[in-house]
Amino acid sequence: MRLAIPLRAVSAAALLALLVGCGGGDGGDRPPSAQPSSKPAGATPAPAESETASLAAYDPPTRFEDYGSLHAPGLGTVALDGQKAYYVAPGELVAWNLAGGEEIGTLEAETSSWRHEPEYDGTYKTVPHAPGLGTVDGKRYAVAAFPTSTEGSGSAADSVGVEVAAMDAESGQEAWRTKWDLPRSDDGYLVTYVAGIVGRTAVVVSHGEYRYPVTYGIDLVTRKETWRNTSFKAQMVQGTRVLGQKRGAEDALTLSAVDGASGRGLWTGMEVGADWTVSAFAPDRVWVADPDGRAVVETTTGKDMNYEGFGERLHSIEKCVDDRLRTTFCAARTVKGAEISAYDRTGKRLWRVGGPSDDSGRTEMILRSAFHGMVYAAFNDGTGAAIVLDGATGADKATDPGYAPLLLNTYVGLTYRGKGEVSVYRATR
Repeated sequence: MRLAIPLRAVSAAALLALLVGCGGGDGGDRPPSAQPSSKPAGATPAPAESETASLAAYDPPTRFEDYGSLHAPGLGTVALDGQKAYYVAPGELVAWNLAGGEEIGTLEAETSSWRHEPEYDGTYKTVPHAPGLGTVDGKRYAVAAFPTSTEGSGSAADSVGVEVAAMDAESGQEAWRTKWDLPRSDDGYLVTYVAGIVGRTAVVVSHGEYRYPVTYGIDLVTRKETWRNTSFKAQMVQGTRVLGQKRGAEDALTLSAVDGASGRGLWTGMEVGADWTVSAFAPDRVWVADPDGRAVVETTTGKDMNYEGFGERLHSIEKCVDDRLRTTFCAARTVKGAEISAYDRTGKRLWRVGGPSDDSGRTEMILRSAFHGMVYAAFNDGTGAAIVLDGATGADKATDPGYAPLLLNTYVGLTYRGKGEVSVYRATR
């Protein structure tokens, strides 16, 4: 069992010393706003009867305090859901009670083999996504996909395939699992993940070193395949649409969208590269990032949208985050340092701080995340101190937030500490 250490005020009689081991992981550095704990490693207090613990909700939160950690390969493998977190680690899907700091369920892959899993740039190739979360007929599921490898015997050759496991999100117990074999190939590794869930359909992707990506639609109730697309690599889900890369003639790749329920193609848009990433920009738009340029695409039509600041010479957009309310915030690298800009849903730029247009003398800030009208940033002055900005104006909102999380909801904020450890901070106001 994994151990996490909620740092909560409890009576002396309730304290239990826990020895926490270091988990293996991708060895990333601690982010600037995640300050090293002053407490010694090893014995730290944990609450008794943690299953009764509860977190307070603040919408949006403006201050956080250290509340322990969980062991996950990285933030990209974690899905927050209220006071719970679900994450994919090599060969398993884990459900975590954030309030009590304890594991509440684990599904292990039945026949997964991780011998084909090289580490690449500090991350696991085989766990690039968080589990999918969806509700069907009143039941909530967390869903993950794993590569499988079965050793042959006698005249039977080795085989590889895909296993999809669904967890009852309420209990943390197994709901069901299904698996299928893949054609033989000389792959050195096999990648599988759940790109998201549309209604009652889990969108599953599989590809390998010498194997083109294939995307499958798996029904969460019947557990059956409802569609597959052998020339499409799903990257994310937005509403009923699945966004990803479509492979065409001579292996040219274009940004495309398919219907998540049926797999039917909806549109084909701009040409993209294999390493281009797609992330949410607004409810009906995505941000497409590549090494040389950035673009915003409307997901109902596939058309490029014109945003001020995008494509400017000596002004490179590096990150955009949607506050899941009404505003999107983007970080840019400029000739005058870091800049943060705010855009409304129409594409209008509302404000920007830092960069060549800012003569206010404010300290340079690095965008970390945004949530419900607040922007969480860290000072780029060597201290890594955190600050919260008002999303409507860019003015200072909270100058002592404690931490600037990279992933958050109304209860907690998360940052990646490195070496397979994700720091948890509870919201306190």
